[in-house]
Amino acid sequence: MLSNNIPLDSHLSEPSPLSSEENLNIRVNLAQVEQLRKLGVLDEAQTAAGRRAGGLLVSVSSRLVKQFQQENESTGAALEKLAGRIHAAGLSVPARLFLTAGRPLSFFGSQVLLLAQPVSKLLFRNQDPAGHYYRLLEDRQNVDRLLRCLDALESRETLAKRQAEPEVSRLGLFSSKKERTR
Repeated sequence: MLSNNIPLDSHLSEPSPLSSEENLNIRVNLAQVEQLRKLGVLDEAQTAAGRRAGGLLVSVSSRLVKQFQQENESTGAALEKLAGRIHAAGLSVPARLFLTAGRPLSFFGSQVLLLAQPVSKLLFRNQDPAGHYYRLLEDRQNVDRLLRCLDALESRETLAKRQAEPEVSRLGLFSSKKERTR
């Protein structure tokens, strides 16, 4: 048994592979306590204690932690790829407005994509976009993560533009009259 307290979303840095029977002590926050209660891992007394304390220290199988990390990494990569496609198409602002307005209905949108999956499979064969994206939209947290990815791409682009501006102003192309008279 490991003595380290490892947060649920951290990467394991153990040199030796962990066996599936080995348990890890992880700290879970209030939202994770609620998720564990919904999954049936915690009973009502443990959930109440976690709410009062603002979190819990839980012993979880290392297999489950690895599975969670792999799913989380694949979801994050898919969201970053989708955000990159949206940004490259120049649709960041409309996508941000649509996702923000439709956030409460994201689950229903995912179900519409699920209904469209047979047509999507017929048209796109192995590259089934509806089947892939419906899983991402099922969880509202993924919508928030997608919005954060779009914001990060926008801020990087803005920063790159700002770094390029001094070079343009040195050339005198976009300088004001006050700067030209100095």
